[in-house]
Amino acid sequence: MKKLLLMAVMAVATLGASASDWYAGGQVTFGRTTDSTSGVKTTQVTVLPELGYNLSERFAVGSVLGVSYRKSGGEEKTVFQINPYARYTYLKAGKVNLFVDGCVDLGIGRAHGDTAVEYGIGLRPGVSLNLTEHFSLVAHVGFLGYQSGNDAAKRNGCPENWGLNLNSNNLMFGFYYSF
Repeated sequence: MKKLLLMAVMAVATLGASASDWYAGGQVTFGRTTDSTSGVKTTQVTVLPELGYNLSERFAVGSVLGVSYRKSGGEEKTVFQINPYARYTYLKAGKVNLFVDGCVDLGIGRAHGDTAVEYGIGLRPGVSLNLTEHFSLVAHVGFLGYQSGNDAAKRNGCPENWGLNLNSNNLMFGFYYSF
């Protein structure tokens, strides 16, 4: 009986120790632009909850599972997204961490009655400010890689980008809570 109790205590202690490696959080973005030539207004709102696991001090893996809503002129589009990533933290200076996410983006929605598929692969740099042991503010700035979509997605405003994209539409703020 004592051995069983000791094994149970060790198992709970192991789970408690590894729980500190998990983090959860997310990002919310909002953007509104007006085309200077046509006057068409575009509004985009994105909600991206995130769950990740720290493999070591420098490496983590995680995924974002969220939804994006876009209205441009009289057309509306809702896209459900899944974005797995591998993260490398290349600088830790006090409470500030600089990192880069190697990510694969996939979004599926409906556009003009067709299934719209958006996809991308690339690098997304970021910075985190560790306010406490458990709470961090996070920002991602830009994207380096390739983003596109099928014909239905392109007809509904999905751009085809290859290269570095550092505009304000790629600035995302969020938070993390580490367990």
